[in-house]
Amino acid sequence: MKKFLLLFSVFALFACKKDSDDSIPTSDYELSADGLTLVKWKNENTSVLDMQADGTLSKVKIIGEKAFYAHKKLGTITLPNGLTNIGKEAFFGTKINSITIPAGVQVIGKGAFMGSLLTTVQFSEGLITIDENAFISCQIPTLKFPESLQAIGRDAFRYNDAIVSVTFPKNIQNIGVCAFYSCSKLTSATFKGANPPRTSFPIFNNVTNKIAHIYVPKGRLSVYKSDTELNFQNHYDNEISEEP
Repeated sequence: MKKFLLLFSVFALFACKKDSDDSIPTSDYELSADGLTLVKWKNENTSVLDMQADGTLSKVKIIGEKAFYAHKKLGTITLPNGLTNIGKEAFFGTKINSITIPAGVQVIGKGAFMGSLLTTVQFSEGLITIDENAFISCQIPTLKFPESLQAIGRDAFRYNDAIVSVTFPKNIQNIGVCAFYSCSKLTSATFKGANPPRTSFPIFNNVTNKIAHIYVPKGRLSVYKSDTELNFQNHYDNEISEEP
């Protein structure tokens, strides 16, 4: 019996050691004192990272400002399920080409993915704000915004030459100037809200590669045309119409 218990203890110790060895070394990153903010990722050779699979990193709520700034080898990341905020320039200049934003993330900060190689992004309900420059220069052909989204910052998707159409959900309240400017293939935009969002002209190209179709809800054409901030009547009078 004693021999059996000894063997069991050795096996348990080995198993625990193996689990520990599978964890991401703490030398790879810096966390805030409470362990809820990823302050900086230190290992510049990381190419694939699953934060949700790590016992410590899965508890992170905030990706801090410039946490992965210019980590040119980082191509794949799984964010923790409990994340609520992605900070300013957090993934600036990385090689990430696809990402899922977990449900519960409320803010994607200024320049968060600027200059990355993103071509696919999956947003989730709970997202409220996409800040200015967040996805500038990212070539994302399809954007499906959640109904919870309320604000898109200036230049947020500027220079996206892959996108063809965009739909703004009904709860959008603010769209920053040039949010979709210099998107050379963007031909149509659909607004779902009964009332126009607050903005500063222009949102889209208005001269070169001018957007071809702007759709608004039935019965709201005059409201959108008369909105002085959108300035659609003066610049897109022939392009704007009610949804078919």
